[in-house]
Amino acid sequence: MSVVSAVLPPGTPITVQDVHDAAAQLGITISKKDEADFHVLLAALHEGAEALDKLEDDVPEVDLERFPRLGGHFVPPEENENGAWAYKVTIQAHPPITGPLSGRTICIKDNITIASVPCQLGTSVFTNWVPSTDATVVQRVLSAGGTIIGKAVCENFSMSGSSFTAASGTVQNPYARGWTAGGSSSGCGYLVGSGEVDLGIGGDQGGSIRLPSAFCGLVGLKPTFGLVPYTGIVSLDASIDYTGPMTRTVLDNALMLQVLAGTDGLDDRQMGAPSPELVPDYPELVRHAQEYGVTGLRIAVLKESFELPCVEPRMTEKVRAAAARFSELGAVVEEVSVPMHLLAPTLWGGMRQGMAEQSVLANQTGRRGVYLTDLPALITPLTQEKWDRFSPISQNLLLNNVYLKEHHPGQYGKAQNIFRRLRRAYDAVLASYDILLTPTTPFVANTNPAPGDSILVKVGKSAGETLNTAPFNGTGHPAMNLPIGFLPAAEDESVRLPVGMQLVAKFWDEGTLYRAAAAWEKAWDWKEL
Repeated sequence: MSVVSAVLPPGTPITVQDVHDAAAQLGITISKKDEADFHVLLAALHEGAEALDKLEDDVPEVDLERFPRLGGHFVPPEENENGAWAYKVTIQAHPPITGPLSGRTICIKDNITIASVPCQLGTSVFTNWVPSTDATVVQRVLSAGGTIIGKAVCENFSMSGSSFTAASGTVQNPYARGWTAGGSSSGCGYLVGSGEVDLGIGGDQGGSIRLPSAFCGLVGLKPTFGLVPYTGIVSLDASIDYTGPMTRTVLDNALMLQVLAGTDGLDDRQMGAPSPELVPDYPELVRHAQEYGVTGLRIAVLKESFELPCVEPRMTEKVRAAAARFSELGAVVEEVSVPMHLLAPTLWGGMRQGMAEQSVLANQTGRRGVYLTDLPALITPLTQEKWDRFSPISQNLLLNNVYLKEHHPGQYGKAQNIFRRLRRAYDAVLASYDILLTPTTPFVANTNPAPGDSILVKVGKSAGETLNTAPFNGTGHPAMNLPIGFLPAAEDESVRLPVGMQLVAKFWDEGTLYRAAAAWEKAWDWKEL
């Protein structure tokens, strides 16, 4: 790679010591013979960096007159007793737009940017980030006539499958106070599950739409990789980032996906995705299934998904019974085996080397898309004070990242490579079946820990939660949680908590997920099971 200049700029603030400081971060030393030359080169780089810093950034513009942000405020505890609101604000088109979301209220997970609205990411590492652009999904909801009424709590840096790690406090389960709502889209789980908001947009980087949907009794969809643009949303790792709808019904979920899906010309994850005008009519597919059923649909019950650690026998019984109900609808239900599914936790462990690189560690490289360039400087460099503000789950993930990079530097790449093999294994089943079926979670929601509990107790609350969800983040298949009934809480049998069943389909085949889920939902009221 060429350099701009090989002459020391006059008056440069860069010194030879800066060269040695940079080298020290690589764990090496620069010889006395070479230090003057590297001083010139680093000083030239500094000049270019200073010039770039002065240029105006290029992010999607927002029409604040057409879509004004009204009444924005942080919510006092007495108005937020279940901990689900990160920020309240009312945003809708003026004059109003008549569209598919007219009259519907929507909450947005607080890792999704809304211009002129604070974004907290569930952390107190910073408190002053106000993005300057709207995420594509925000633009699309507003253009469809929807009314955004606030930001829903996001767990600490989107790194927790439980709902106690946000700096703002614990998010409660809508069915039982004191129990987890799941994470990291915990706020959406409570707000939509309780009926306080009509519809939610969550994020999923291992299960973070499907887990709270399972625990809060919602239909939650992680779309095919790239179907819904991730533009303007804080990334954990571009290969596992997803955003999608969280709703109380299958039809509402299909309606939301219809609005959200399709290329935006900005997100490089979207290779192969349809343009918005070519997105299938998902609501019509739901209505068709509700009227005509799913006779002949082929359902593959994944044997290994019930054999993973932590999957409770009662969960196995409940989900298998729900799967068998498809037979009553005329579908073919058979058990299949994908032995490699049992290796998914090992592969997911290798992915920890890359997680948080683009957000917490500020390594914004390797992609073409909209970068949120004002965020990294608020997080890095890490200090002890900032570290102490991370949740134990986030701290553990950062330590994992550093350890793997030093001691197993090829793990991330190898995990990515082997995920392709796992995708082929799932695809081999889906060549003969329409749906792959698993439990969403190994157990129902557990209790939130006490503030003084140990790190192991807190981390243990999420242990095993993503065993059946994370594999499909790695492979890219669309996956949906469908609520199928209740089970008693492990800690108190008088408390009844929702149970979720996961449906997985071929790439770009969300329509089949909606057909299957809609037929099941119409035939049985899950709240009576």
